[in-house]
Amino acid sequence: MIINVVYGFLGAGKTTFIRYLLEHPPRGEKLVILVNEFGEVGVDGLTLSGRGADIADVVEMPSGCICCTMASDFRRQIIELHKKFFPDRMIIEPTGVATISQIMSILDREDLEALYSDIRLIHILDGSEFLSFIKSHRYFMENQLRAGNLVILNKTDRIKPSVANLLVSSVKEINPEARVFPTSFAKLEPSVLEEIFDTDYKPAPENREKNPREDAQTHHDQPHEHGHDHEDEAHGLARKYRPFGLRYPEEVFQPECLSSFFESLRDQKYGDVVRAKGIFRSPGGWIRMELASGEVSIAKNPVGEESLVSVIGQFMNTPKLEAGLKACQI
Repeated sequence: MIINVVYGFLGAGKTTFIRYLLEHPPRGEKLVILVNEFGEVGVDGLTLSGRGADIADVVEMPSGCICCTMASDFRRQIIELHKKFFPDRMIIEPTGVATISQIMSILDREDLEALYSDIRLIHILDGSEFLSFIKSHRYFMENQLRAGNLVILNKTDRIKPSVANLLVSSVKEINPEARVFPTSFAKLEPSVLEEIFDTDYKPAPENREKNPREDAQTHHDQPHEHGHDHEDEAHGLARKYRPFGLRYPEEVFQPECLSSFFESLRDQKYGDVVRAKGIFRSPGGWIRMELASGEVSIAKNPVGEESLVSVIGQFMNTPKLEAGLKACQI
């Protein structure tokens, strides 16, 4: 079994990237997908279901972070999925606040190492937010970047080509061994997809063995910069943001009203919201609404069971959020 870990901050485009992979799957491979959502309600599993690949199962682990509070559940799920399906490939999408070094420390346990032949770390990076985010969370970002075998510099349609080139150079300075691919909407050339799926591909040993774990260990042994300790830098994001989620088993929603509601989330009328997503039953079928990197999008969703919404942020007025969603019901 090969493991692909697709990681990146909230709203960078991880699920969009996995959807694209599933629309261009490797032939003859059985896939399982393990999704860890920071929110109280799991949304991404439904957005990944019903795609063109041979997906044996999509498993969601909401309400926590697999790199800390849910580490034992994470290990158990990997073992159970392998035992049940014997997949050729497992795609793991951690929550956007997970640290890749700690995920690797879990995957490197002896009982899990026996299950896979290779791990490939794919970092989805939001090009439109990279410069501001690395200023405020430098250690977190550098640790994430050093680990990646492939770095997908996403959302380059929102920045100038000269800025995109600068970001590629910045990433290469932090991780010279990484392959960096500028993209929009997480779409890659067929040759890059072949590289991701190539069963003979072997990532640089510096990335696979040294960077993810050794960098974290080295950090423990060195003085901390800017008055932040490792706990603040690695886990501060998980403590900083709070999830809020709701389920609606039977309700039907008006798409135009939902668009206005998500725009209000973007404009911080309900608090400091950094990420929001939902699947809703509408008169015309199931739709997916998202707020990521300050942009609101709406699209059809192939499947749905009940309406779900997940909002992540700070200082959120949850009663007002509930009222706003209720106003969109038909």
